[in-house]
Amino acid sequence: MSQYLQNRRLTCIWLVLSLSLVMLAPVSVLAQDGSRTLAAGSVLSGAIAADQGAVTYAFDAPADSTAGLTLGNVSGAELSLIVSDVNGNTIGQASASASSAQVEAAIGSGGRHIVIVFFAPGGVAQDTSFDLGLEITTVESAAPSVAAAEVPDQLLLGAGIEVSLSWTGAADLDLEVRDPEGRTLFWNSRTTDNGGSFGFDANGLCAVISESPEEAATWQPGFLPTGSYEIIVYYEQACDPLTATVPFSVDVEVNGVLSGTIADTLAPGVFGQQNIYVARFEVGAEGVTTVVPGGAYPPSSVTLLPATFDSAMSLATPIARAVGVVGEITNARPFIAYSFEGVANELITVDMQATGGSLDTLLQIVDPAGNVVDVNDDAILGETTNSRIADARLLSSGRHTIVATRYAKEAGGTVGPFQLTLTGPTGQAAPQVSTLNLPQGDVEVSLFWSTGADLQLLVRDPVGESVFDDNPLATSGGILQEVGNANCVPAAAGAPVSYVYWPEGFLRPGTYEVEVWYQNPCADFPPPVNFTLQIEVNDVVIARMRQLPQPDQRLVTNFTVQPSGFALAGEAGFIDAGSATLDYQAAALDAPAIASGTSVTGTISPSNTFDVYQFDGVAGETVTISMTAVTLALDTNLYLIGPSGRELVANDDGNPVALGLTGRKTDSQISGYNLPENGPYTIIATRYGNQYGGTIGVYELSLTKT
Repeated sequence: MSQYLQNRRLTCIWLVLSLSLVMLAPVSVLAQDGSRTLAAGSVLSGAIAADQGAVTYAFDAPADSTAGLTLGNVSGAELSLIVSDVNGNTIGQASASASSAQVEAAIGSGGRHIVIVFFAPGGVAQDTSFDLGLEITTVESAAPSVAAAEVPDQLLLGAGIEVSLSWTGAADLDLEVRDPEGRTLFWNSRTTDNGGSFGFDANGLCAVISESPEEAATWQPGFLPTGSYEIIVYYEQACDPLTATVPFSVDVEVNGVLSGTIADTLAPGVFGQQNIYVARFEVGAEGVTTVVPGGAYPPSSVTLLPATFDSAMSLATPIARAVGVVGEITNARPFIAYSFEGVANELITVDMQATGGSLDTLLQIVDPAGNVVDVNDDAILGETTNSRIADARLLSSGRHTIVATRYAKEAGGTVGPFQLTLTGPTGQAAPQVSTLNLPQGDVEVSLFWSTGADLQLLVRDPVGESVFDDNPLATSGGILQEVGNANCVPAAAGAPVSYVYWPEGFLRPGTYEVEVWYQNPCADFPPPVNFTLQIEVNDVVIARMRQLPQPDQRLVTNFTVQPSGFALAGEAGFIDAGSATLDYQAAALDAPAIASGTSVTGTISPSNTFDVYQFDGVAGETVTISMTAVTLALDTNLYLIGPSGRELVANDDGNPVALGLTGRKTDSQISGYNLPENGPYTIIATRYGNQYGGTIGVYELSLTKT
């Protein structure tokens, strides 16, 4: 994540936690006999235990040489061998199908290389011994290319560099530029040690609105870095309620020459999030510059895989536990994939540390089905742009993939080398969650995440009774077995789990509702929190979803169990957008009228999640609208839409005393609302969670005008 975004978030954080970053130890490859470092002309004897999976060796080789590796005297299972270079790329592989194998690997960049010996896929794992030998043949180094000689790390630019942002509209947009060495310029980082400066913060906080807003990041004439510069444009906020999507342009001028212009539009974010546009430019030989347009990169984009991931997944380099690998992110190669075998319910930790350049790392974990199940941008917000996924629980067994990439992936502009390590659970993980052993049931709803935030899991049964931390037992048999981080108390430090289940024999047909509420960031820096929700019925996983909520957001979904036991998951989504989640406009065109002093009845069902009614209103009139559940399982919800199509007021749980329903709090009432204008008004009668909810039943709706 960019330094700008960290600063913006930190200005809104009221609770600060002092954390210490767990740094990677230097890679060391140690052996059975004292060393797993191969020397040219040597042979090492090794072994793999049946439950070990792989062993790793290292060797150093000069650039433009050839490494010959021999895997011989294999006694036991069939083995495979992979050689990777200093950037983590696979440069050789073979299988010892006839008790021996040889690999000739061409060495490009000199340095430390990694050899992984592991059980061949599809074979039977058993204790196996082997010998591993290394020969290195050096060749005459090729003369450096003319192009390489023409692009030094820095160039003397007599007119410097300027990146300017301009836009049209009453909105606060912000510019950030990161140079190839990781320096950054934006409104809260106004100078750099190489002559960079940031100008006026146009429309900043909407305090003063300019008719022609413009911001600029400038590097004065002198020796300036060549390579990749990243451009980020933030839609901070609209300064006028009528302002929405804003057209903008970015001009890049290098050494007095306009190198390119990016012209695009940017819309405001949803639920208080920023929307972000990311692009880059590359300064090459003699200052020749290429501007590369990018695209919008909202916060949810961190969950998206790189565009070419599917084709690269099969080429992922196997990685062993507790052995660091090195790689390099470039504009030509914005991600590297690594694979490992995982077992359901085990905890794993992945660290990715930038070791040079401007690299702003990003980590993703992909399960065997190809789903992103965990992601991290910044290990500690405000302190580092390195990435760490700690104590992530694997929900299935099989081949998992680690995607080592950068902020904004293909669109980004930060580059550089990194070191990555895969290990097991950290010392923070409580023993009871390191070996999770949850009871089995006919219905199992699990929530997993890996931060200190308090997420509440609630499951409502077909008769309307909810199972959650305030009601851990339902009369239908539902049980809250585990509750993670309730009231900010870490019940399972480092790996919280919440789990609701109905034991075997307690399966009740009908529609269930599931809600995940981001109650409290606790000691975490919000956002993001990454959670995985899994729903299993009769030993069949019917839903598995991963989400990144904002504080106080609620995700709602549902599932229906047929009398036969077959279960089907419904839609899922965040309900913060209110009536905007409902496609009611077509139904409103010929909605039935409701008169003052009358009532109507209707039914909410899986196939009819809302009803629409209309009445004519006069500015200054006061209306009261009541929606009462006749079928007690129904949890009602009301919206009032004005003549202009804008949502005016909503109510989920009305006043039970005013409704004459002592003790019942889930009926809805919009009470004493003054109409702002003349015209037709629309009433939407629905349920909690709208189309995502799970309650059904008959309701009565009444309207009273004063």
